[in-house]
Amino acid sequence: MPDHPSPEHLPQFTPQEKTSLSQLQQQFNASIQTIDELKGRLAERSRITEEARARVQKEIQPLMRQMVEKRVALVQLLDQAHTQADLPKLEQQKLAHFIKEQASVLVHHYEAQELAPLLQRYTHPTPPSAKATSADKQETQQLLKNVLGLDVQLEDLADMEAFQAKLDQQMQEEQEKREAQRVHRQKAIAQQSKEAKIKAELQNISKASRRLYTTLAKLLHPDTEQDPAARVWKEEAMKQVTIAYHQDDFFELLRLQMEFMHEQEQLLQQVPQDQLAYYVRLLQDQIQELEEKQSQYYMGPDAQLYHEFGGTPKQMETKFRAAKKGLREEIEHLQVALAQFQDTSYLRDFLKSLPA
Repeated sequence: MPDHPSPEHLPQFTPQEKTSLSQLQQQFNASIQTIDELKGRLAERSRITEEARARVQKEIQPLMRQMVEKRVALVQLLDQAHTQADLPKLEQQKLAHFIKEQASVLVHHYEAQELAPLLQRYTHPTPPSAKATSADKQETQQLLKNVLGLDVQLEDLADMEAFQAKLDQQMQEEQEKREAQRVHRQKAIAQQSKEAKIKAELQNISKASRRLYTTLAKLLHPDTEQDPAARVWKEEAMKQVTIAYHQDDFFELLRLQMEFMHEQEQLLQQVPQDQLAYYVRLLQDQIQELEEKQSQYYMGPDAQLYHEFGGTPKQMETKFRAAKKGLREEIEHLQVALAQFQDTSYLRDFLKSLPA
């Protein structure tokens, strides 16, 4: 199936002699053209994104893994220095803060889970004397959860004002939840009638799509074809029709009708106005779906990938070259740092340069 249909296979009404197109026919034509343009843009964006993804895996990820390995090794080296080196208290604090910062980035952004225990140590150092108190608080927390259904954090139990505020908040939330459920039940009754009308409308729209699919299926069914070459062609055509139907791609069904059936213009002219109205509704729904899909390219998970590595071929080449250069330079700097931080005097000079 071509990524972008040729203009002659786009279903379109053309004005007949001495008559102009009706409003529905104009809406139909405009919707078809909009979908064609959206599909073209989406296909191109998808192609560029997949190309960028493949290149990232091949060219960027190996360098990224090297960089992460070096940064992990550096954090582990600094952790040893924190426990072994004879450093003044202020420098010890600076080093602990730096280690925590670096470990947090590596664990949360680069999935370096081997540093998770280390990060926990620097994030939540627990004095031995606090263990018994912590156990008592946990027991109280569980009791409040089981008996009163209150979700209270351990830190709240150390402050009675905070505990009371938490209690008031959860009671208020519970009351609001019950009121919302009551309103929802009342609205549900009024909604049933409206939903019945919407259901009937959707059934009519579904029938329009199914009717078109059935027409094409009868025409293209390969079992009725004696000629082997024509049979193979019909099998491939039928696959395209079936995929379009199951993907709710009404535009593609109409386009395939134009491509596979003769006297296309007459077919459109014979469509009754009420059926054409459903066609337009289906096409407008599809436009909305495609626009939502397009917005995902700017806000979804692939948006950052496209921003960093997508674009024209020249732009992509420039972006990849810059990214690889930056990673190689960082790897070299980390290698140097691993050697330099073995020297306690160099480490102390580095710590003095950090803000207090």
